[in-house]
Amino acid sequence: MLRVPTLLSLSVLSFFSFTSQAATVFNGEGTFYSPSVGFGSCGHQNSDSDLVAALAQTSMRLYNPSNPNNNPLCGHKVKVWETTKPSNTVTVALMDTCPGCHGAFDLDLSPAAFNKLDNPAVGRIKISWEFVEPVTFKTGPFAGAVPLPKPVAPKPVAPKPVVPGKNPCAGCKQEIVPIPEDSEVRDEL
Repeated sequence: MLRVPTLLSLSVLSFFSFTSQAATVFNGEGTFYSPSVGFGSCGHQNSDSDLVAALAQTSMRLYNPSNPNNNPLCGHKVKVWETTKPSNTVTVALMDTCPGCHGAFDLDLSPAAFNKLDNPAVGRIKISWEFVEPVTFKTGPFAGAVPLPKPVAPKPVAPKPVVPGKNPCAGCKQEIVPIPEDSEVRDEL
């Protein structure tokens, strides 16, 4: 028997497909370079100790206006991790173009950034990365890219105030003994 979707099921499907955005993770290779040798394509001089990266030229060109210093990708922060060691992460700012990167989502990292992921002697690593904040591009590979949802930390429970002379532990058999004003222990607290 052939089932035809009802108007209600299509409405529910379209509601969910247009109101939720999936996290966008990009995969490529990570290498390192020395950003201190000159100005990057975004028009800034960075040092090898800065947490910066150069994005593959194929991707940078898609958003490149007539003046590359005004590229809207410049300055965007991305969180990068080594694919085989996802606990090693670093957040970098996109500040340059990588003409030697082969894949569209490859990053050339500053030495300081690469060191947070792996030993530079490795030279080339498999990486994944995401934008730290949602981007507003309407076209190209980064259109509507959103970061992975952040884990929600439990809210801290504020300690109950201790009233001098009262035991904060109802039902406890311990007595609170006030510390004398001239006590050495009080000075350490």
